[in-house]
Amino acid sequence: MEEQHLCELLEKLHDVILAERRAAKALSVDEMIELTDEKEQILEQVLPLVDPANSLTPRQNELVQSIYTENLHNAYFFWTALKWVRDSIDFMGNAVYPASYEENGNRVKGHCSGAIISGKI
Repeated sequence: MEEQHLCELLEKLHDVILAERRAAKALSVDEMIELTDEKEQILEQVLPLVDPANSLTPRQNELVQSIYTENLHNAYFFWTALKWVRDSIDFMGNAVYPASYEENGNRVKGHCSGAIISGKI
């Protein structure tokens, strides 16, 4: 019975990870927060069921590998999205704060103060 319950939880975790990616693609931050909470709750239920002394069943191993792969896809997606946001902020900062020159003629890069994010611009 415990093996079946673990499989059900792993399947649910897999589904939540896929839903998390869909929410991220839709830029639904509220849904992402809810899914993160749900993922944490599932993991709290899974951890006590996993016994390091006993190996997992083939089905459980398959689910764990799939969860690992999908979670890795999400990590790459989130990393790329965060990089895009940072690059966009830098681009806008450079447009708002163009380079200037020192008294000796050397060019100085403008400094982005975060005004774009704060909404002051």
